[in-house]
Amino acid sequence: MVRLSPSLMCANYLCFEKDIKDLDRAQVDLYHIDIMDGHFVPNLSLNFDMIKNLKKATNTPMDVHLMVDNPESYIQLLDNVSPEYASFHIETLNHPIRFIKELKSRNIKVGAAISPSTSLGTLEYILKDLDYVVVMTVEPGYAGQKFIPAMVDKIAKLSEMRNSQNKELLIEVDGNISEVTGKQCIEAGADILVLGTASIFKEEKDLYTSVMEFKNKILGFSIK
Repeated sequence: MVRLSPSLMCANYLCFEKDIKDLDRAQVDLYHIDIMDGHFVPNLSLNFDMIKNLKKATNTPMDVHLMVDNPESYIQLLDNVSPEYASFHIETLNHPIRFIKELKSRNIKVGAAISPSTSLGTLEYILKDLDYVVVMTVEPGYAGQKFIPAMVDKIAKLSEMRNSQNKELLIEVDGNISEVTGKQCIEAGADILVLGTASIFKEEKDLYTSVMEFKNKILGFSIK
């Protein structure tokens, strides 16, 4: 079944507790948490103190996305908050297998994220070691960008690689996922949709209503 992972960088920080309660009531599957360093991407976002507090407020699993230059230096911080999922950008590591093993030894499901211009070939020798891959469908770093159509074909090709190398692998897509682009990604093989301003974070609707409307349309389109 398709999983939904709201991106908390799009939440209303002045009403953060209410947003979490609305999202939990809508029974979302994961919380997507972007950790940015201002170097790998020219932006800053959420932090590990927020993750620690979220862990006290909700049982929904945490999906941490490290948009950072040196993910190895974040191992202790990840260890401190024990997220269920954590992904790193394949562009940032010279020795990804070592990093994957470090996180898996902490009972974290590990993903590799790839930017739009990054070839799927960079995953060839680590695909069997991963739990999921995050396909960026916009350039990483900012909400509200336009979906890059060529990424649909990239998802389909990754799905073919999964079928031959790691059938348990999940494909997550991140970037301007709307009802239209979400359906395109699901058709291509995506399992997890990261939801932002194109789908559920809209001023004219409360989050519970937005998620339920999106969920009904997406799940009605594809039930796995």
